[in-house]
Amino acid sequence: MKIGIFDSGIGGLTVFRELIKKLPDHHYIYLGDTARLPYGTKSKKTVLEYSINNAKFLLDKGCDIIVIACNTASSYSTLELKKYFNIPIFNVIDAGIAGIKKKENSKVGIIGTPSTILSNSYQKRLKKKKIKKIFAKPCPIFVPIVEEGLIKNKYADKIISENIKNFKKINLDYLILGCTHYPFLKKIIKKNIGENVEIIDSAIHITKQIKQYILKNGLKNTKKNKKDIYLTDKSKYFEKVVKKLFPSIKLTIKLVDIR
Repeated sequence: MKIGIFDSGIGGLTVFRELIKKLPDHHYIYLGDTARLPYGTKSKKTVLEYSINNAKFLLDKGCDIIVIACNTASSYSTLELKKYFNIPIFNVIDAGIAGIKKKENSKVGIIGTPSTILSNSYQKRLKKKKIKKIFAKPCPIFVPIVEEGLIKNKYADKIISENIKNFKKINLDYLILGCTHYPFLKKIIKKNIGENVEIIDSAIHITKQIKQYILKNGLKNTKKNKKDIYLTDKSKYFEKVVKKLFPSIKLTIKLVDIR
């Protein structure tokens, strides 16, 4: 089975990594729209246009399912893509919500890009689960910290701590990482938010959903173990991140124009 994954940049690699770790025997095609990132500060119309282009590219590659590994694109384009394309489409927002095991009076925090937070996508879904205590905050600075390779910079810890400091007073039960870039910062976030707060990483939960879909539909593994990565703009830093994330796997990165 061919599984297509798209994101605005390198954040979706956290989803890609979890999928190939737990479901290795499939053909994976990853598309990082690095030429047009970030999506998190763009309009719904623009993000939808980009998402349609991304989905068409993956469909042209013969993908059987598509994973939207971008929270902004998940917010703005999931319903539209399902209307346009007759193919199973998974998104990281629904997967993240599935990770919340409802407890009475649970306090749930959400951090994400401005577009994701303003879309109220997480908030609406949480309210459907009868969760009332919801605290959301945009953290746009987190994406460039990851994209520019500044995770180990001495200021990164201070910036992250400053952005989530108000959550410490709330005593959260859960903190949703509402951007697939954020798991790269999970250790720093966990250190600053506290050990008692459960971090929701959508990559883990979307992998569970896809595994269930495969089992439910009796789909067979391809045994190809093939992995293709396409970018709309290539940078040395992206290649470094790929090598760091997948030290034992040789991955070829190809440049593509999808406009």
